[in-house]
Amino acid sequence: MDTGTKRSRRFGLGLAAFLGLIVLLWALPAAAQLKRGSRFEKGGSCGGCHEGVGSDLSVPHQPLQEGACGTCHKSHGLVGALRLQKEEPELCFDCHGAEELGLESEHEHAGVETCSSCHDPHGSNQQGMLSAPQKELCLGCHDATAFEQSVEHPPAVAGCDSCHLPHGSANASLLKKPGATLCADCHDAGAGDFGSHQGLQMSQADCSSCHPPHSGASSHLLKASVHPEVECGTCHEPGAPTAPADGAAVCLGCHEPPDSDSAKVVHYPAAEGECLQCHDPHTSDTGPLLVSSEITLCTSCHTEVADVLALPNAHPAAQECSSCHDGHAADHPALLRDEPRNLCVECHADPADSGEAVIHPPAVDACDSCHDPHGTGRQGLILEAQDVLCGECHAGIGGRSGLPVVHSPVATGDCSSCHSPHAGQARLLKQSGQALCDTCHSDLVPEGSEKELHEPFKSGECETCHLAHASEEDNLLSAPAGQLCANCHDVTVEAPPGGSSHAPALEGDCAACHQPHAADVPPFLRAEARFLCTSCHQEIETVLTEATAHDPAVEGDGCLTCHSPHSAAQADLLTSTIVDTCTGCHDGESPAFLNHHLGLPATAMDCRGCHDPHGSQMAGMLNPEVHEPFAAGDCSTCHEDVEGETP
Repeated sequence: MDTGTKRSRRFGLGLAAFLGLIVLLWALPAAAQLKRGSRFEKGGSCGGCHEGVGSDLSVPHQPLQEGACGTCHKSHGLVGALRLQKEEPELCFDCHGAEELGLESEHEHAGVETCSSCHDPHGSNQQGMLSAPQKELCLGCHDATAFEQSVEHPPAVAGCDSCHLPHGSANASLLKKPGATLCADCHDAGAGDFGSHQGLQMSQADCSSCHPPHSGASSHLLKASVHPEVECGTCHEPGAPTAPADGAAVCLGCHEPPDSDSAKVVHYPAAEGECLQCHDPHTSDTGPLLVSSEITLCTSCHTEVADVLALPNAHPAAQECSSCHDGHAADHPALLRDEPRNLCVECHADPADSGEAVIHPPAVDACDSCHDPHGTGRQGLILEAQDVLCGECHAGIGGRSGLPVVHSPVATGDCSSCHSPHAGQARLLKQSGQALCDTCHSDLVPEGSEKELHEPFKSGECETCHLAHASEEDNLLSAPAGQLCANCHDVTVEAPPGGSSHAPALEGDCAACHQPHAADVPPFLRAEARFLCTSCHQEIETVLTEATAHDPAVEGDGCLTCHSPHSAAQADLLTSTIVDTCTGCHDGESPAFLNHHLGLPATAMDCRGCHDPHGSQMAGMLNPEVHEPFAAGDCSTCHEDVEGETP
């Protein structure tokens, strides 16, 4: 045998011995696996570290009581993790048989596969190691309203296990026995003892049909609504509580039948004598002796109403059908107790009594022309989206107008953001003029602003310029901006022959320069004249900032010192001829002027031939490209030294 084979064999034997040791240690009790040393004392146990587990318990789990922690837990594992030998419920089944617990019964308690949802695995101070008092634990999942009637059933007070099995049962509701048999353990259901049943044999009856098993509204543990006491023999044949052969005939022996001759509408079950389709003959949780709540009962046939009531914003009154409908017969369609509108104003304020100037006609005639009485899923129970609903009468409004610009509330179908749907002032507006517009547009002039206000805006007359629903113009203007402004402002924008027009003014784009509502700069300019003009004429702003600026261009009215903002008889929107414009500041006949201009008067020249009217790096505002003799001051090279003459 070679060396490699021997080494492999020794390794295999060592691994087998090591694994065998691990298996042996795993099978030993937990205490036997504890290592003696710095962390564990001689004779240590689980309780040495977990001393708080299971202390002060009146009902401890048997393995814990015996110190056999390894029955449920593995002794090794991740730090902080308690590893179980098996998962629930298999671990519990090692000691507690599934059949013994009733887990193989026809009816099984929901969630029973997770034992620790009800039991504390180490123990507790409750019987059965329950993690809380029994009733409290049960009501953690089950509806507590069953216990809210004035008289509580004594077994229910004693504990749920008086009647129910905790894990599984052959009987519905986990009852220990079938209903009547279980009740008979405490109550003698024989013919002779129950005076309340007038000698009728109740041993086969469904007791819960009359008596709630947990709590009731009377000393007999009856439900809230009880049939007036009569002789049982009035309805039942002697001997046993069997149903009468003709139930309707029995009911009509005391109750008046719906009169189909006088009533316009008779409820189908009432007309057919099917009284017990809706009513319980003895006792019920819901008056008058209904077999279930109104909403449950009615929607069992009227499923379309159930679908509507499941939508958002359902009519609260529709949860109680009898608030509007009669259960047997009525003079109005759909068994309504009164005219539809009369029913509505029993709960809702009558628009006709509002005292408002305008009452919406549908609010006077028929509420159901706009609203569904049960619900539609929309706020206000309206039949359609607002724009569709309102558009049925108000055609050509907003999006239906075909106009390109639609007011936002109209576009989104939110008509009621501006209009009251039932009653209000003129046009059913919620407020007048600017007060209404300010509910959305209050930011046009911030509070405390000292801006100058445009007169229509200042007076709150928004409709002088704007349309409320839709327009062909931007910003819902009632006409093109230039035309609209011209209604109040007599401004000439078309220049005479040889003159010039400012492009925005000629195009009617007044808002390019003017604020329509409020401004800091008169006359409602968007900015100071210089900065407003150079926002388009950027090349001039470059001259004004990078060269020596001509004073009129940057001081006072700036550009408006020389230029007209709308139109002019001269080119370049000059307010007067170039000579008159320049000599308005410069004396064109002074000796100094004549000395610099060969003795020529200003009337004989165009100043712009030599000077830049806005700014220059050159002295005298000269244009940057200068003829060399002129730059040297040598006029004689080209001009004769004769005043008033040129070569």
